[in-house]
Amino acid sequence: MSGLKYYVLDSETCGLKAGYHEMTELSIIRYDDRVQLTKRIKCEYPDRADGRALEITGMTIADLMKGDAKEEVVEKFEKFINQDELTIEHRCIVAHNAPFDKRFCHALWASVGKTFPAICWLNTMDVAKKWALRTGIKPKNNQLGTLLKFANIKTVKGIHNAESDARNLYLYWKKSVEESGLNQVDFIKRYPHHLAEE
Repeated sequence: MSGLKYYVLDSETCGLKAGYHEMTELSIIRYDDRVQLTKRIKCEYPDRADGRALEITGMTIADLMKGDAKEEVVEKFEKFINQDELTIEHRCIVAHNAPFDKRFCHALWASVGKTFPAICWLNTMDVAKKWALRTGIKPKNNQLGTLLKFANIKTVKGIHNAESDARNLYLYWKKSVEESGLNQVDFIKRYPHHLAEE
């Protein structure tokens, strides 16, 4: 697919506003070999957490204070991604709500003075809409759980945690690549990360 290296990503956060609310978990699966890296991230400002986000993820304020420091998390993910020895232009991040995940990834990397190591993003919500049009069957919503049922995929157990959501997204996107007949490259958008803009 277009000479790019693909990574399937899911994040969990303690709210919706990147740069104010923090990422609490990050998981990335390298598409080629299905190797996965998942880390829980210690929040610096747990008092900023949105109660609705905590309810969805099942986390408490005490849970937000567990995990690795953001500097360590960024370093581990950069080491993992940089194993491909490619440039940022040759990596594509596959995410179910790519604009949301992109904002939080950019904010996390910017918080430690770095730029995110990929600029291409593929939003599987967009893929889902086109795939549904081709089948003539419209899922009741674009939530990942609904789309997994639509695609008749046996899911990995767990919901609203980055590790299982990334695995389920991997299964969904893999099937869409194999069966939808869609050109996945058409869904890729470029989002260069500029620290000055964060």
